[in-house]
Amino acid sequence: MKVLSVVKTKCLKFSFLIFLFLSSLITFSQEVIEYRGTGRSGHYNETGLLKKSEIFVTSAYDHPGIKLSLSADGKSIQEVWQNETPDTHQGRVVMADGNIYGSNWQNNSKGNWASINLETGNSNRESEWHNKGSVIYADGMLYMYGEKSGNIALARPSAEKMKTISTFKISEGDGPHWAHPAIYNGKRYIRHSNVLAAYNKNV
Repeated sequence: MKVLSVVKTKCLKFSFLIFLFLSSLITFSQEVIEYRGTGRSGHYNETGLLKKSEIFVTSAYDHPGIKLSLSADGKSIQEVWQNETPDTHQGRVVMADGNIYGSNWQNNSKGNWASINLETGNSNRESEWHNKGSVIYADGMLYMYGEKSGNIALARPSAEKMKTISTFKISEGDGPHWAHPAIYNGKRYIRHSNVLAAYNKNV
């Protein structure tokens, strides 16, 4: 009887662990569906911009870019303007000389590169360049990285037009170019699938 009791206890513990595991899978699947499915209400974690008490947020799929103003006591927030152009799909936006720069979403296979005035919310320009993608800003220059073909551009920030200084293309690695580039200690680091490359940041 004692052996049987031990066996029952172990079976109950095992059953409970299985129950917890299955419950976690169900919860995870519901969260994935909520985040990615039609009418999802999950959070879109694209990095926004913060300048003093001004906040700019953007997300893809025809959502407008929105500038918000935070009150001095941090207890309330007010919408300042909306702009339909900068619905960034992948790769964040950056700020330079009072303007916002980044790519937008036209569909999952296409996007342009835009400049928006941070103060007024007016669109400065929208330019074609290969495809949408990531952008970072350092030492007065924009570093653009196309998500489909792996094209890289060093560009001077300009509200009037695209001012490309130099370009090249990532040739190693497989699949979409979704990893965001980074700059550290004078080098530009770019990962494509399982390949990590370092370049002089001014090339």
